[in-house]
Amino acid sequence: MSCGRFGDAVSQVQGVLLLVVITLILAVLLFLMLHIPLWPGGSPEEPPEIFAITQLNHHCEKNGGLNYDSRMTITHAGSNAFANDDLRAEIFVNGRDSGALISSMNAHQFIPTYHIGVQRMEGTGSTGYYWYPGSRIFLDLTDGTFRPGDVVRLDVYHKDRDRLISRSERTA
Repeated sequence: MSCGRFGDAVSQVQGVLLLVVITLILAVLLFLMLHIPLWPGGSPEEPPEIFAITQLNHHCEKNGGLNYDSRMTITHAGSNAFANDDLRAEIFVNGRDSGALISSMNAHQFIPTYHIGVQRMEGTGSTGYYWYPGSRIFLDLTDGTFRPGDVVRLDVYHKDRDRLISRSERTA
C-alpha cells in the first residue's frame, strides 16, 4: 500500500548518502573556519626574535658613571647563519624611529657606508661574511639615543627581499 505518489521515493540508501554528504560538508566548513580567518585585519604575525637585544648600556666604560653612552649588544639567538651584508637594521626608541641608519651588519662594509646614529660596530657577528648563531654584535650609538626606562626595539631586514625577519625589544 502506498500513501501517495511520493511515498515510494524514500529509501534507506538515499538517507545514508545524504547524511554522509552533509557530514563531509560540515567537516570541511569547520576545518576552513579554524584555518582561515573569517575577516581580514587584526595584527599581523610578529616576526621571530632571531637577533636579540641582550644588553643596553648608558654608563661610561671607564668610570661606570651615567653618561647616556647608548651602547647595544645584539646576540644571534636563531639556528641558521646569515650573510651579515644581506642584513640592515632600524632602531626605535619608545615607538619612534631613532634615526640610526644601519645599511649593513658587516662591520667591514659598514665603515665606508653613509651611516647615521651609529659610531662603531664590532663583534664576532660582524667581522666575517656570516653572522653565526651565538655570535654578538656591539653597536655604539650616538650618545643619548636612549635613556634609562626607554623601550628600545631592533628591527632587522633582509635587504634583497626587503622583508622584516627579526624583531627584538628591551627596556633600557
